[in-house]
Amino acid sequence: MSRYYLFGTFLTHYGSASLNHDKSKGNTSPLQKARWHNKLHSVVNSDAIRWALRFYWQQNGYPVNRNWDGDEFVNNWEDDNFNPERFIDDDVLGFANLEAARREITEEVNDNDQEASQAETTQRTRIAYPQRLGALGVNRAFSLTPFDGGVTFNSKSGEKDSTSLHFIEFHNTRYQYVFALDCNHLKKKSRTLDLLDGLTSVRQVGGHNNVFCYDFSPESFVLRWTQDPSPDMFYCFEQLEVSPGVYAEPSISRSLIESVSNGDIEADELWIGGKFAKDLALDKAHIYPGRKKAIAELKQVIARDLSLNEANAQT
Repeated sequence: MSRYYLFGTFLTHYGSASLNHDKSKGNTSPLQKARWHNKLHSVVNSDAIRWALRFYWQQNGYPVNRNWDGDEFVNNWEDDNFNPERFIDDDVLGFANLEAARREITEEVNDNDQEASQAETTQRTRIAYPQRLGALGVNRAFSLTPFDGGVTFNSKSGEKDSTSLHFIEFHNTRYQYVFALDCNHLKKKSRTLDLLDGLTSVRQVGGHNNVFCYDFSPESFVLRWTQDPSPDMFYCFEQLEVSPGVYAEPSISRSLIESVSNGDIEADELWIGGKFAKDLALDKAHIYPGRKKAIAELKQVIARDLSLNEANAQT
């Protein structure tokens, strides 16, 4: 039986990002940051992207196990024993409830006046509660340009105290993030199509709130539909600095072009869509200036290769 994998790099729209903060430091809300190619970049945590994907499924009527309640700021569970056949998020994203398992085991040990080493407890935790590795892996989003230190100053009106002044970091940039889907691990392979619909529609990744509005849907993307288990095309957008602080338009990285020309990637496995796909010289690659058309035609190929039909509709 053929095994298929879907890999991708998504590049967001350009915007003013102040959406995924690190822990507050005094009266300053700093962005999360990490070093990338020896320079400091702002980042968006992969968990925020996964949350946004699940929220898209919830809003569009897919059966999800964890339903977000925006009024109470909590997840409401449908089945705390999990069910990857029934729930798309349990299948695609995986699950584990180790804290509940640890509490259960600790109570059992205390009741019986027994002693258990940490290693024994960990081993028993694995057995005591259901766990599933998700078919989808998502890595953090890095800003395409280094963080330039942008910060806004805010002041509370009226009587002043230690919280009256507040500073919020922001970054005018695009983000790129990557994902890998092992279609063979899915309980329902039609969810490959549901994943594409979700990722291309993700907007809100700002920690469960709408205080900051940033379009996190892809402006451009590179997808690879393949039987090769190695992606070999992650973080394949670049924005070169032409002079200090001045950057050219984003483009497909030279390393991806070289991987294709060297034969490490078959060009016809690539589906490239969006603004920065135009004028790209990659013979046999599927190149589209329009994102929706690229996704629609890739979904047709996926449905063919996975032997899907209309009976495998939204699940």
